[in-house]
Amino acid sequence: MNRRLPRLITSTALCAALAFTVAGCGSDDGTGGTGAAPDASSEAAPGAADAEAFLEENSDNPTSIGLDTPLPAAPETDKSLVALKFATGLGTRGDTAQQAAAEALGWDYSSIDAGQTPASAASAFEAAIAQKPDGILFGGFPAALFAKQIADAKAAGIVVVSTGTGDQSVDGVVADLAGAEQQKLFGKLAAAYFVTEAGSEGRAAVFNFQGFPISDLFSEAFVAQVEEWCPTCTAEIVQQQLADVGTKTPANVVGYLQREPETKYAVFASGDLSSGVTPALRTAGLQGINVLGIVPTEANLAALEAGSEAAWVGFPADVIGWRAVDIFARAFQDADVEAAAEVPLPLQMITKDNVGEILTDDGYYVGVEDYQDQFQKLWQTS
Repeated sequence: MNRRLPRLITSTALCAALAFTVAGCGSDDGTGGTGAAPDASSEAAPGAADAEAFLEENSDNPTSIGLDTPLPAAPETDKSLVALKFATGLGTRGDTAQQAAAEALGWDYSSIDAGQTPASAASAFEAAIAQKPDGILFGGFPAALFAKQIADAKAAGIVVVSTGTGDQSVDGVVADLAGAEQQKLFGKLAAAYFVTEAGSEGRAAVFNFQGFPISDLFSEAFVAQVEEWCPTCTAEIVQQQLADVGTKTPANVVGYLQREPETKYAVFASGDLSSGVTPALRTAGLQGINVLGIVPTEANLAALEAGSEAAWVGFPADVIGWRAVDIFARAFQDADVEAAAEVPLPLQMITKDNVGEILTDDGYYVGVEDYQDQFQKLWQTS
């Protein structure tokens, strides 16, 4: 693993991924942006001190996976998991992490390509059930789209876990990891940066994936936190279609900012949603725009290091993959799954000031250096 991101990162047309899941295509040369500086034209927001404190609290490299309750006993090794995999950069990263975690427990692990539509994902879910595994993992699409499949899995005695759907208490799903409460924390941290930097008259546009609850949760949390910390600031949610990522979205962002010239902060519910935006801003001659959000891509991290984007909330895909397997291990032992799922993920705001010190691997944010050892200690397998 590398503590410092390489100076040159090749971006491979990453597709949008929300907690390993939602898929839409686009590309970025990783060098775009405006070289924007924070807006210091107005006085500090009323909640600026609280915002700054939260920001500072989550700026250093995290050292813990968060979990500290060990399993009742070392897991049995005769278990099998099947995951619905989305063929995106982040989706592949998550799948690899899940496989490594399962293998650390001696479990069989396989994944099925879920495609990019509800129909293809439902078919993949049915194929997973046909394999008769002990557990099935899915994410991104709302659980309601898989109501029949989830019910069938429950009837067959298969444990189902989701990641990043934002669903609340779905019968047949034992936990939604990186769900609603986690998205609220992501939104709060992004809002902390905005409020700290923008001053009392700051204006932000939050570009959001329309129709995906997990994206809505982040965007709505950002707006709500801004309203609490800075009532005189403005934060507006701007919906984007999944199919427009990397194609129409850059022009949509440029058009919005040209119509609203006082808006100097463009916030994205996923790094992939920002694909192509910073070059488009540069081409349009838009200056002073601060680009930030959650789930940074390789290109976003490179842009941070170059100073052409402002800030990104780290998304620890590897840790989430291991956390998902941990949930299965607890469910198989009838341990407290709900309590484990509610433990927040490692949280870190990445800016130009600290991007050279964050923990990455192959351009992906990792966050916690010894996360594997920490999990295996809890699993009594180290």
